[in-house]
Amino acid sequence: AAKIFEILERAHAVSKRPIGPVWTLSDIETECFEGRGIIGETSNDVVAFILYRDVGEALEVTFLATAPNAQRQGWMVRLLKEFKALKTPEKALWLEVHAENVPARSLYEKQGFVKVGERPGYYRDGGTAVLYNYG
Repeated sequence: AAKIFEILERAHAVSKRPIGPVWTLSDIETECFEGRGIIGETSNDVVAFILYRDVGEALEVTFLATAPNAQRQGWMVRLLKEFKALKTPEKALWLEVHAENVPARSLYEKQGFVKVGERPGYYRDGGTAVLYNYG
C-alpha cells in the first residue's frame, strides 16, 4: 500500500491533466485488503499497478497508475493484458477515466476497451468520468 500511495502522490504532483480522485494511504490500504491487484515491479520496486474489485457481474478497476519515471515503457499495457486475461464469459471488465485524460483513454481504446457511457460532473473538479467496458 505504501508503494502504491507513493506512485499516486508522484503522479498527481507531476500530471498536467486530471487523473482522478486523490486517495489517502488509508484508502489504499483498505483497497489492498478488500480488493485485488496486479503489480508491475522491477528490482523489488513497484512501478505500476491496477487495483480492482470483483463486484459480482464484473471486475471493476478502482485505480491504476504508473510511476512517472516508468511511463511509456509498456508497464500498463502488460498489466492491462493480465487484467484482460481474467475475463470470463460471466464477468465484464470495467474501468473509468477522466474525460480530459486523453493519453489514458487512447491506451484503453488501443487495448480493446469500448466507451459505454459517461458520468458528467463525477470528479471533484467537475470533470466527466468516461466509462469503459472490455468484452
